Amino acid sequence: MISIQEIRDKQNKIIVLGNHGPIIQSILDFDYLSGKKEGSVINIVTGHRGYAKYFFGRQEILIPTLISISDFGVRSSDLNYWFLNLLSGRRALSSTLEALQLRGDSSTGDMTNGQVGTPKVGGVSSLEFCGGVIFAEGVPELHALNIIEQNSKLIIGPASVGLLVPGCLKLGPIGGITPTQIIEGKFVHPGSVAILSASGGMTNELINIATQAGHRLSFALSFGGDRFPVLSPRDAFLLAESDVETKTILYYGELGGEDEYELVKLKQEGKFTKNVIAHIAGTVASLFPESPQFGHAKAKADKARTTALAKHIVLKSAGFQVGNSFTEFIRLINKLK
Repeated sequence: MISIQEIRDKQNKIIVLGNHGPIIQSILDFDYLSGKKEGSVINIVTGHRGYAKYFFGRQEILIPTLISISDFGVRSSDLNYWFLNLLSGRRALSSTLEALQLRGDSSTGDMTNGQVGTPKVGGVSSLEFCGGVIFAEGVPELHALNIIEQNSKLIIGPASVGLLVPGCLKLGPIGGITPTQIIEGKFVHPGSVAILSASGGMTNELINIATQAGHRLSFALSFGGDRFPVLSPRDAFLLAESDVETKTILYYGELGGEDEYELVKLKQEGKFTKNVIAHIAGTVASLFPESPQFGHAKAKADKARTTALAKHIVLKSAGFQVGNSFTEFIRLINKLK
C-alpha cells in the first residue's frame, strides 16, 4: 500500500469513473489553488469517446472522455495514478475490479484487463493504480467483501467523500466543492493533523473545526459509512503512524462494530504511538430500551462492548484523549498546540 509521503513525492493523476461536474471541478480548483501547472484529472470514463468542458483557473479546458477504463493510454511510470469511482453502488464492484485488474505490458505498451490476448490502447509504460475512492453508498456487502479480498492498494470507501493530502491530492468531494471552501480550509498548506472518520459529513466538519482552531492538515480521509470499508480504521491509523508529518489524529467514531478495540490493540502492541483526540458518537442510544440503528450501516450496538460508552472507556483507559461530549472534543482540539 502506498504511503502518504509517497503521495507527496510524486505528481498524482486521476481517472474518474462517471462524470460528476461539481466534484471534478472541485479537484481542478484544488489543483489550481495549489499552484499546479495543470489539473490532475486526465480522463473521465463516460461510456463514449469525446471531451468534457471544465475550468482550470480562468482557462476553459477539455478533458478526454473514454468508453471504458481499459481504453486508457498509459503516460508515465513517474506518476501516481488514482481512480475516483463515482458510479452507482450496483456498478461499484465491476468497475473497481476492472481498475484493479488493469495491467500494461511495459515492453509492448499493450493494455489488458487481466485477460491474456486482449490488447488495448498502447502507451509508454505499465499502468497500475496506487488506489482510489469509491463514492457510492449502498454497495452490496458481498461486493464490498469481494473488493477487500482482491485488494492490496489504498482504496477508500464505499460511501466515502475521499482522500485529501494538502497541496498534493484531492480525491473526491472531501473538504468541500467550492473554491471558497478550499481556500478557507487552507488545503494548499500542509500541517501535522490527520483527520479520520467513517462519516463524510463529520470528516468535513472536523476539517473545519481543526482549521478554525489554527491547525493545518497532514491528510484527511473518510473510511466510508458502509458496514465493510475497504480501508479499515486500523489500517488508516497505521497509515498515519508511518507518516512523519502527522503528529496528531482527530478521530470521530461511533457506536457499533469493534474497530476501536483494534486501535487499542495497536497501541498496546506498540504499533501505534501518535497523539489521538477522539470522540465516539451515539451515547444517546443508552436511553432506549433497545439500541436504535443510526445513519451508517455499522452504527448499531448489538452488544455491550460495542456501545459508545464502552468504547469511550476502553479508548480512554488505553491513553487516548476522549471527550465526554462533542463540546469537550472541540475544546481538546482548541487546546492542541
